[in-house]
Amino acid sequence: MNATLTTAGKRLDERRRMLLLGAAGASLAQLSGCGGGGSPSMMNQGINMGLVDPAAGATERSLPIVQQDAGVADGSGGRQFALAVRRGSSQILSGVNTPTLGYNGALLGPALRLHTGERTTIRVLNDLDEITTAHWHGLVIPPEVDGGPHQPIAPGATWEASFPVANPASTCWFHPHAHGSTGRQVVSGLAGLLIIDDGTVGPTVLPDTWGVDDLALVLQDKRFTADGRIDYTLTANDQLVGYAGDRLLVNGVFGPTWRAPRQWVRLRLLNGCNARILELRLSDATPMLQSANEGGAIAAPVARSTLKLAPGERAEVLVNFGNANAGQVTRLLASTAGGGMGMGMGMGTGMGAGPDTEVTALTMRVDLRRQPGAMSSPPTRLSPAPAVSVGTAATVRTFSLEGGMMGSPFTINGRRFDIGRIDLAVPPGAVEVWRFVNATGMAHPMHVHGVRMSLLSRDGSTPAPHEQGLRDTFLVDAMQTISVAVQTPLVTSSVPLMFHCHILEHEDAGMMGQFVTT
Repeated sequence: MNATLTTAGKRLDERRRMLLLGAAGASLAQLSGCGGGGSPSMMNQGINMGLVDPAAGATERSLPIVQQDAGVADGSGGRQFALAVRRGSSQILSGVNTPTLGYNGALLGPALRLHTGERTTIRVLNDLDEITTAHWHGLVIPPEVDGGPHQPIAPGATWEASFPVANPASTCWFHPHAHGSTGRQVVSGLAGLLIIDDGTVGPTVLPDTWGVDDLALVLQDKRFTADGRIDYTLTANDQLVGYAGDRLLVNGVFGPTWRAPRQWVRLRLLNGCNARILELRLSDATPMLQSANEGGAIAAPVARSTLKLAPGERAEVLVNFGNANAGQVTRLLASTAGGGMGMGMGMGTGMGAGPDTEVTALTMRVDLRRQPGAMSSPPTRLSPAPAVSVGTAATVRTFSLEGGMMGSPFTINGRRFDIGRIDLAVPPGAVEVWRFVNATGMAHPMHVHGVRMSLLSRDGSTPAPHEQGLRDTFLVDAMQTISVAVQTPLVTSSVPLMFHCHILEHEDAGMMGQFVTT
């Protein structure tokens, strides 16, 4: 059976619809359509925001370690967490105080430690003067607690999400998802991590001492005004290809240094940029062994000389510092991936001078001793959760990514997001094939909420080993078609889930749709 994205003929309650649209008003007016209005066409628009390398000889700044939050056991087999969304001030740039947003702090958020099979409750207090939400990116949970635009948290209100953790061991994250203001709130500092444990991995299998040999790295680019404020005044270029900053931050700091132990370490990498697609490598040609993508472990570690991460994607890599000399320095280098943020068809490849221009994201200095009981060698095999498999009679749905030419907005199947329109109704517990056909001249990272899914093919070819297994975000290159096996939610619900481009300015301007399970 073949199907295209269709209207299910359902309208949300008008009063609720107007409340939800209130969160979007000012920001949507500012955006006025991604690539629309007075924006130039993709054919003549260059990308001109390069990255700045941290100055040699600058004062060394230590890498902030993302704080773990183990929650509180509630005595009935569950675990509870509390998050407060607040304004604060942070020294992102040395000696400069910058107004920021954060969860339980001034900037970014903690790493919530979740356990597969455990009932988890997270209470989110909105201490801002505007609507926000808290979306649990990557978690397979009921639509009612997904934290998308249909779960707005009013100023001063507390929202509670309670759900059983169904994901395998993996690195997920959380961020706001109020329609029309997602990009601004994320770049202002709202992003945190979700670390899922399923009891299958011990310290002799993979490094797991948090902050010592198990390190979370949140990568984000920002630009700043002359007085040190985060600049989110969207240019025509930002509206077309997504917001770009000239400083690449790691855990909220520009150009930090991390003291590494002399042993194998695990790096949990999150591309938390609004739009920049990153290409990462190590300065001394040390290979990175990728052990997991955003959905969890892959079948066997894969040696990667470079690693490409689109916004919203995560990867876990193993790096061997066991043979390093004391004081040895290795740098995590970053550039803008070619063919990503930019035009396809030979009209540009990335921000600034292109993919060959690299900056130091993080300096790693080996000056700590090896830990007792540390992993001695990497595993040759891992135990990933089963990929989503699809039958020959599965329903096939096609999603066409369109727009961006001659001032037209980016759309999915010719439609811009309408929070009161249900674009698709799917049966519960079905496995379908969703085809994403990119008819535009730039890459789009696509994310689907609340489902299990696995990549089947890229332009008909089998995906590389590191792209296999469970997924939640995947890059669709310019003029490319990918097919994904999607397992729909197991229970019916009238509350919509989202599918959208994870370039946040595209999402805010309407490159998003929603579906329900009936």
